[in-house]
Amino acid sequence: AQTAMWLLLGVALLISVVTDVLRRRILDVVTVPAIVAALVLRFASEGPGTFTEGFLSGALGALALGGIFGVMAWRGRMGWGDAKLAASVGACAGLETSLAAAVFISLTGAVQALVALLWHGALFETLGAALRRRAARWNLQPAPGHEPARRHIPYGVAIALGTLWTFWWDRATHLSP
Repeated sequence: AQTAMWLLLGVALLISVVTDVLRRRILDVVTVPAIVAALVLRFASEGPGTFTEGFLSGALGALALGGIFGVMAWRGRMGWGDAKLAASVGACAGLETSLAAAVFISLTGAVQALVALLWHGALFETLGAALRRRAARWNLQPAPGHEPARRHIPYGVAIALGTLWTFWWDRATHLSP
């Protein structure tokens, strides 16, 4: 069951990376079944469980990661597909590992955004716009009239790479004496 769950997550992450990069979409037809299948597999192999194993851990992991990234989607900072993909990671990883995944995915996303802005030569423009928005919010200057174009950064890539980093870290820390 564990192997099936990791295979399922790997396929969901791979498909999501491809569709996010090519079409700017992470598909519900991939993420929702991944969440459901992971929870079913957890229940079938580990039972109802606790905070650290089984169905409960997977459900709480899905809620934690889906909730963290759902807040970002609700605020318009990323898409809802990203939040659902993160929830599928949480369903597979369980609660304890999901909290580490939130950190590793966020770090990976920050590096990805920095590289994308540098690649497009938009780092200083983006930083300046952010500072102007912050100054306007604090009433230090009037609201900016012109905003630079929003750039699409396929966060599915960060979710996939951050998840791999999480599982490497989890395996390395649990194998150490």
